[in-house]
Amino acid sequence: MVNGLNQNFYLEKLSELQDNFSVKVISGVRGSGKTTLLKNFANKLLAQGAADDEIIFIDCADNPRVKNFQRLYMFVNDMIAHLDRFFLLADDIDRVTDWEKTVNALFVGAPAEIYVTGSTENFAEKLSALLPKNCDVLKLRPLPFAEYRKLFPQNKTATVMKNFLNFGSMPFVAEANKKSLPQMLRGLGYEIVFDLVERHSIKSPIFFRKLIKYLAQNVGAATGVKQLCEQLDLNSFVSMRKHLDIVTEAGLFRRILSFDNHAEKFYCIDNGLLRALSFGDVPERILVENAVFTEILRRGLDLRFETFGELSGNFVVDGDKKIFFGVVTSNNDLTKIIDVLPALAQTSKKVLISLSPLKKFCDADNILLQEFLSGMQKIR
Repeated sequence: MVNGLNQNFYLEKLSELQDNFSVKVISGVRGSGKTTLLKNFANKLLAQGAADDEIIFIDCADNPRVKNFQRLYMFVNDMIAHLDRFFLLADDIDRVTDWEKTVNALFVGAPAEIYVTGSTENFAEKLSALLPKNCDVLKLRPLPFAEYRKLFPQNKTATVMKNFLNFGSMPFVAEANKKSLPQMLRGLGYEIVFDLVERHSIKSPIFFRKLIKYLAQNVGAATGVKQLCEQLDLNSFVSMRKHLDIVTEAGLFRRILSFDNHAEKFYCIDNGLLRALSFGDVPERILVENAVFTEILRRGLDLRFETFGELSGNFVVDGDKKIFFGVVTSNNDLTKIIDVLPALAQTSKKVLISLSPLKKFCDADNILLQEFLSGMQKIR
């Protein structure tokens, strides 16, 4: 059983939701541990006394008999004819066309406990629209640093921080050999691209991989559809927007808009995934910035940015208040931020997050990276 990244926590959550007359929806990006969780839960049901034939586990990604909702319904219906109750555990059910119709029919018309997993960001929304009062959503996310740190109490914080920045906090990371992790992450990157190409019938997989690699290697850079088309030699704005929607709806990247909505930035939801999707090494500056802004987004705060000539600045928006955030990993970073600070409104709060303490200047507050990611420093 993989319990390195809180599998026990999620198992407890699923147990709490048993017998509550709802469909249990488990969402998360590829590699977040959905399949492992579902299999562990099946074992837990067996330990509680459920019979083997009462637990119907379906791998929807690899089962050719369940490629659309009619076939999925017939497949399940054939297996439950003799049962007074059953547990349906459908992994990657969003690979099935119109899957929510089958779930709705089984939920309404059969003595079922239903647990389903999927990878897209809007996965749960489809079912919630059909069963607004009978749908419980459990989202599997990479652990924040504060929780990740607890997994390695014997290690120095600096070592844990280095591993967190370089390899992220996806489930396989905690138990993998650190020497093999770069190769594992590259393999995950290829698997993710292949899965999305197949799922969305993308006609140009080479270009799609090139786009994902570009986004990963340019995390935090202000861009736009026109600029991306020019950079990647694509003539169709419509195709570029479609590809961008695919990677964001898959939960791989979060899109941040400028205040005037004319540009956008992309941040990856996990540093390990960032390395996987970049298909190579990632500079420390990008790893640190990605970790900072995924932590801001994890806290549910509204993040926007503003451009100042060739430079840009990130802001947390708190009502009418703007809080400027700058990430400092080198003297070069500091020089760029110093160029931006004079352009900020006097009323804007300024926060600089750095690897080591900075001298006080321009009324900017300084927070150490470790303290910020640990949740020791609040933003507002």
